[in-house]
Amino acid sequence: MYTSLYKKIKPLIYAGESGVLKIHHDYGEKGVIHLNEGMVEGIRASKQVGKKAAGICAKWVSISTTFLHGVLPDTNEMVAVDTGKFMIILEKAHKMIKKINTMIPGNDAIFMGDVRVANQHKRYSRVDAKVMGMLNGKRTISRVVMAAGFPELDILISVFRLGNSGVARLLVANKLMSDAERLDFLSALTMRLSVYMGPAAEVLIREAFNNLGHGPEMLTRDEIPEIIESVVEPLELDAKTEMVQWSMAYASH
Repeated sequence: MYTSLYKKIKPLIYAGESGVLKIHHDYGEKGVIHLNEGMVEGIRASKQVGKKAAGICAKWVSISTTFLHGVLPDTNEMVAVDTGKFMIILEKAHKMIKKINTMIPGNDAIFMGDVRVANQHKRYSRVDAKVMGMLNGKRTISRVVMAAGFPELDILISVFRLGNSGVARLLVANKLMSDAERLDFLSALTMRLSVYMGPAAEVLIREAFNNLGHGPEMLTRDEIPEIIESVVEPLELDAKTEMVQWSMAYASH
């Protein structure tokens, strides 16, 4: 689950604390927020200070923090920040992070965009367009964040929007097929289907993957029933039943 900076700093501000809140961003960035009796006297993040730094750290989601009580800030590095406005920014991000956590389980999650239904997402932003192209069923969220070139929160919002529109879906990690398992399934599927359809078996399998919107290398266990349903369509009832029963062993691992 993702962490909100709002939840980290709100108790300190409400308690009127003085000190330095150190922020470690999992993607290699660091920041500090200087507090004096519950007021934000300055922020530094990614070599920026003041409002720019506030905007940067507000979009860090994969974070850990440490608060050093009573540490006096270096006034030479401080740029005034409006505490109320900063908290409004963080609270807005906090509300979005709560929504994100209902869809994205963490940075190891893998999503796949479905180009067949891409028009269901009516308003593609620049971030959406970039992220949609990167959700290929292989990249984890962390890899997307590192490669996309946009702030972490913007990318997570985009994944949430695309998922909410039905044009991207979460792949369940424990049902992803290994290379060996996938090759075994496809080889056995081709052999069994060829008994009924001859050389047309390979054509049916290709069409089944075309209907999924991706190639065999992205096959997940969840998709096996859909593949089977597609390839058995021309078969007699007994043959369909045999193929479905055979495939259940692969889909249920």
